[in-house]
Amino acid sequence: MNKNEYLSTLDNALKAANVQDRAEVIEEYTEHFDLKLADGYSEEEIAAKLAPPDEIAKQFGEASSGGNDVSKRNETSVKAIKTTGVVILDIIVAPIYFTLWTLVFALGVTTLSFLLTGFFVAIGIQYFGNSGIVMIPYMPIFSRLIVSLAILSLAALSAVGTEYCRLYVMQIGRKYLRWHKNLLSSKGFLSPPLPLNPWISPIKRRVMRNITLYSIIVFAVSLVAGIGSMIFAARSIEPWHVWGWFV
Repeated sequence: MNKNEYLSTLDNALKAANVQDRAEVIEEYTEHFDLKLADGYSEEEIAAKLAPPDEIAKQFGEASSGGNDVSKRNETSVKAIKTTGVVILDIIVAPIYFTLWTLVFALGVTTLSFLLTGFFVAIGIQYFGNSGIVMIPYMPIFSRLIVSLAILSLAALSAVGTEYCRLYVMQIGRKYLRWHKNLLSSKGFLSPPLPLNPWISPIKRRVMRNITLYSIIVFAVSLVAGIGSMIFAARSIEPWHVWGWFV
């Protein structure tokens, strides 16, 4: 069964079960197919791992039909217990999730630091304001430009790493909220669980992969060339001593 066949069968089963919000259900299962397809699964594999459409429709139909007073009271008690447990879990999870975003922020700051350092090295800024603090040591202009290229390639690598981390942290949050919603939903199993890997468009994935590859190559070549050019210019294997970097 492919994607269209599964969704069509599910829609017909939901209609037969008199489920009112079937459009929302179809939309969420469509999203699930799209996410899994982006991860490389075939439509048939995705459909095979999902519950049969009739079973899903039956769950929604039973939830929509309600029940007797005893079952409603039991359902209310169970939901109260679940809600209490989820609130306690949320209190534990919230600081951990905040820490993950702090890591993303730190990576972003690192990217900016590499970018500014590469720029400063390229233009040869040696002092910051009126403090007289030496920031960038002396280097010949050609060595400076090569080293700045190596630093800027690190900025590109850091930017890609930051974006990957941001996407994963966002996906973790979405996955947790989806689980949250399913657990507390009065309709029972509402939505298929989200994958842990975030969905990245093929174009964006290819661009990020190329940036990573080329940045590594540029960094390696620039680092070797920069050190070699400094040794050649200083006529010493320790150019930092010749130019008095640590004086």
